[in-house]
Amino acid sequence: MSYFQFFILLLVLCLLSCKHNGNKNIEAKDTAKEVSSETISQLDQKESKHSINDFQGIWVSFSQYLEHESAFKDHNKNTYYKIVNGNEILDITLIDDDESNVRIDEQYLGFLDILNFNFSTNEEELVSSLQKSGSTLVRFKKGQEKYDKNDIEISSGFNRYYEITEILDDGFDYDEKDKYVSFRSVSSLPMEIFSLLKTTSKKENLDYIKMYDVENKSSKVRVKVSKTFFHTEMSSASKRKAFLVKGDIAYLEEISNDWVKVYYDGNIVSGGYIKRSDIEVLE
Repeated sequence: MSYFQFFILLLVLCLLSCKHNGNKNIEAKDTAKEVSSETISQLDQKESKHSINDFQGIWVSFSQYLEHESAFKDHNKNTYYKIVNGNEILDITLIDDDESNVRIDEQYLGFLDILNFNFSTNEEELVSSLQKSGSTLVRFKKGQEKYDKNDIEISSGFNRYYEITEILDDGFDYDEKDKYVSFRSVSSLPMEIFSLLKTTSKKENLDYIKMYDVENKSSKVRVKVSKTFFHTEMSSASKRKAFLVKGDIAYLEEISNDWVKVYYDGNIVSGGYIKRSDIEVLE
């Protein structure tokens, strides 16, 4: 083979190699584009689609979380409790944080296709139009004969996320002027609020606790010793005469290393601190 022929052969091989590598680069770029497009599409769907399941549970309002103190502070004028059960909400508002001045509102919650919806409708049609997921969250009160667009609140922004605890921003307006009300998940209603609901249920002949499935949405404990006594504080010196017996199931408010704060729904609602070693936490 002459020098010239060898040079031509070498040049052809180089060209073929470059073309092969170029095709590989093009394929890699195309694959990257496909993956990127798919990922962006998934993220868009995740951002725009939310589920009613994100809002289920028992919530209490707060206005500030202090990470250095590991505590939630509530500087709102009122305290708000929210129980979400399916598409129904029980909103409990303590006006001026006063347990003797309480407002209870029953409402619906869900997603609605606003662009294709006729706002002049009745309650049954409106509720049946609610969707379990979507990008437009709405809320409206129960019990009206007719609804128009002024009766239906549309959330300007909503989210559920996890920091120290589960946080819910439903994006609706509350009684606080120029303040944004956030909610945090709680294991159960405080004993005082549970008692208030029970008393109100008797007065109004409506079982709010059953209607909103409060029992199943609450954390509970079961007594595993023959008898355990209530205490007013987390100390043995604060022992009271009231007690629970083996097998009793109580609502769980707080839990610490050695004590739990609970209340028992009997003829009357009673509660306090009991030793953690005396109970088992139910899942």
